[in-house]
Amino acid sequence: MGLLDKAMGRADVNEDTDYVEQYFSEGEKVLQSFHFIRDALILSNYGLYFMDVQGLTGKKVEVRFVPKTEIANISFETAGRLDFDVDIKIGLKHGFINNKVIVRAFHFKVPKAQTEEAKQIVKLVKEYYLIEGL
Repeated sequence: MGLLDKAMGRADVNEDTDYVEQYFSEGEKVLQSFHFIRDALILSNYGLYFMDVQGLTGKKVEVRFVPKTEIANISFETAGRLDFDVDIKIGLKHGFINNKVIVRAFHFKVPKAQTEEAKQIVKLVKEYYLIEGL
């Protein structure tokens, strides 16, 4: 996919994941990956990887891993008339206070043109991390 496609908000699905795979544990494999203009979300059989490309040159990259046992819920907010992107919030278990689970959300935006890919992310997170084993 070319730079123009990415600038228009089209995500690459199942794009090169070599950068993240160097952090994989033995037996870990990619289920699906979504690469947006600069950032990426990679679903593995062990959890989620968020790639946050930073800086002007993109040489600085933060990779965050969330184990599937820490994923509590997921929400999807559609783009309005004047919005340029849809919002996905993945609730993460953060600990316990008075025997209640504290949940915080990891929030990221997907270009409006990629609404279908965003819906696919929600479906896959539910399928692989929230419903599995019920």
